[in-house]
Amino acid sequence: MLLAGISGFALYQYLTGVEDDIRSNVSEVVVYRATADIEPRTTGTDAEPNIAESTALRENVVFEGSNILCLGAAGDNATKDPNEYGCPRNPSDLASVLDGNVASGPISAGQLITQTSFVDVADTETRLNESIAEGKVAISILVDGLAASGGFIRPGDNVNILASAEVSPFDFVTMVSNDELRNLFFEQLTDEEQQALADETPTDPEAPSTPTNLLAALPTSYALTETIMQEVQVLAVGADTRAAPLATGLEPQGAQIVVFEVTPQQAELIEYARQYTSIALSLLPADGTYVPYDAQPVVVDDIFGLLDRISAELGLVLGDQ
Repeated sequence: MLLAGISGFALYQYLTGVEDDIRSNVSEVVVYRATADIEPRTTGTDAEPNIAESTALRENVVFEGSNILCLGAAGDNATKDPNEYGCPRNPSDLASVLDGNVASGPISAGQLITQTSFVDVADTETRLNESIAEGKVAISILVDGLAASGGFIRPGDNVNILASAEVSPFDFVTMVSNDELRNLFFEQLTDEEQQALADETPTDPEAPSTPTNLLAALPTSYALTETIMQEVQVLAVGADTRAAPLATGLEPQGAQIVVFEVTPQQAELIEYARQYTSIALSLLPADGTYVPYDAQPVVVDDIFGLLDRISAELGLVLGDQ
């Protein structure tokens, strides 16, 4: 029994000595910690009551490039060499971090406070241009709910853009008849191509296929609709953005400004369509099953079959002659 008691006391003394040695080699410093959860964009003034002094292992606070707020060595080491036990290169002024700033993100209870835990409110603002992919630009149009697939278009959706307009063939012929305009809008033909085109063009003004007679048979203007762009990504709808979507669910949104993410060339097409046509958006499926197609203009005959009816009527008239 006596031997066991002596052995136990010796073991206790040994363990106590080891603990003291470990403690002597462990340095702690005074830091600031959050005592409660702090929400993003909380002002420094409102957050200050939830921040208090605490301690942390020096090795976790003092390192190259550290921006953790540190007041110096803790406990018995407070009077020792700060370069060995303290944190002279760390920032320490909590007031300057909090003054006029807001929490840059969520701060959990127990989290160490750093120089970047609170920032200027402007730095927390989300900008739409941060969401634009490389090589793309953003451009917008204003559409009502009916033209925007009933108001169910949301950021991140893909849509087709349809344009409708009144087109005059006479204006087109006038444009291509002008040498300067033709050279501006169309690729210049080679001399051989121009000669070949001239050889193929009928010169008899009485011939039914001459440009003059064909032009006379055309209507002064006609309406058409065409899908001018397919699978266009929606970047934002009003205040609802792809980067920060709102919980709109299946509630129709009505008239909204719709922002697209497109190439610079596509942006020019959309702007032209916005200026000179009426635009509608068709919503594409979310599962990627949509298959692009060779879009062609839709005119009145595609809906009502007027040409067939006119041909039939002309056939009856000519048959009576």
